[in-house]
Amino acid sequence: MFKQKILMLISAVLLVSSTILLATESTPAETSAQSSVPATLPNLFDPNAWFGGFGAAPTPTSTKLTFNAAHPSSWMKIVDPNTHNMMHMLFANPATYAQFMQPQFWMEFMKTENMVAWMDFNQYAVMMNPQTIAYWMNPAAYMHAFDPNMYAAAMNPASYMVYMNPATYMGWAGMQSPSKPVTATE
Repeated sequence: MFKQKILMLISAVLLVSSTILLATESTPAETSAQSSVPATLPNLFDPNAWFGGFGAAPTPTSTKLTFNAAHPSSWMKIVDPNTHNMMHMLFANPATYAQFMQPQFWMEFMKTENMVAWMDFNQYAVMMNPQTIAYWMNPAAYMHAFDPNMYAAAMNPASYMVYMNPATYMGWAGMQSPSKPVTATE
């Protein structure tokens, strides 16, 4: 009984000391020209690895989601650490969902060049980059999902105004409208 308590105490001291030593250890930020993600292994015992994902939320440059589901390059934007937060914010914005209702969006699946692009291994370079894999192995990469700033657009009534405009529905039906469609920025 006494031996178990001493072993537990020693292991707890070693765990805390290794955590402190690893957390204060300086590592060179090796980056490649392809990605600005540091090429370091995640330290699961470092609290900064878990809570370092919060910060100023990236602001999307527009509310237009240019997502072509028929082409792999659009899916790689989600995997790429440099564009993932922007894509996450755009998908969490209801104003961008209108593109999925348009016939042009679905006609992209009929284009031969989009189907051939799935067979081109160069399209998957971002996913196969070791720095991208190391980034997604870090727990901080997933903490942005709990950041309320990522979902602010869903709580903004202006994001739903595109659905209140009859011109939006006439555009989906292929009819011409005298007024321009309302965007979330107006």
